[in-house]
Amino acid sequence: MKISELFYTIQGEGKRAGKPSFFIRTNHCNLRCQFAGGNLCDTAYTSWHPDDEKNIGDIEIEKIIGEYLQHNCIDVVVTGGEPTMFADDLTNLCIELKRINPDCVITIETNGTYIGKFVENIDLASISPKLKSSTPFGTQYEKLHTANRTNIESFKKYNDLRNERKIDIQWKFVVTSEEDLNEILELQNEVGFKNSDVYLMPEGITEEELAAKRLEIIELCKKYQFNYTDRLHVIIWGNKRGV
Repeated sequence: MKISELFYTIQGEGKRAGKPSFFIRTNHCNLRCQFAGGNLCDTAYTSWHPDDEKNIGDIEIEKIIGEYLQHNCIDVVVTGGEPTMFADDLTNLCIELKRINPDCVITIETNGTYIGKFVENIDLASISPKLKSSTPFGTQYEKLHTANRTNIESFKKYNDLRNERKIDIQWKFVVTSEEDLNEILELQNEVGFKNSDVYLMPEGITEEELAAKRLEIIELCKKYQFNYTDRLHVIIWGNKRGV
């Protein structure tokens, strides 16, 4: 399985924020996010620069499990990059995690453009659809990103599983301004997700950038009846990997 890093920390975002969690970060992504201020995605070493020498590389699932067993925690977060690009490996990983610890809570952090059998063995789908404001305008990746950043049919399948109570779900949006809300509401109308499952968070890779936008995003949450989530890992450690 193509892995960037494995680490034990707390979940920094969404409904399980603050939970001690073992993170499995896969390498490679099908998108290339870049925001208006110039920030690339906060894990550019898995997307824009997947050949970063600090990335672990290909390792067996058994080794990932061995690392997990060193920590006495319930929460496991499989993130990226885009972990669902490796659907078969992801399915096998989730099956093995549930085999060795049936009580573990598996969260998949994904842009939602892929769905597969792995959903049968996860607890929370944390879906972060990429809005137009994430487009890397003027770069070689602009067309690729624009063509692939949303998959309405995949979004609907995730939401159906939530409505059937087979998985829990959260729709987590990186918001740069109120203009983004029009697109979020259009997606909500197409997909049918509930306000109570939506989390808005400010875009930024430093505490200063988050602080500059935090109150604006909180006001948007109040106005549209969505949830607010901060980015605890950025507040505590800044733009540092492996924490």
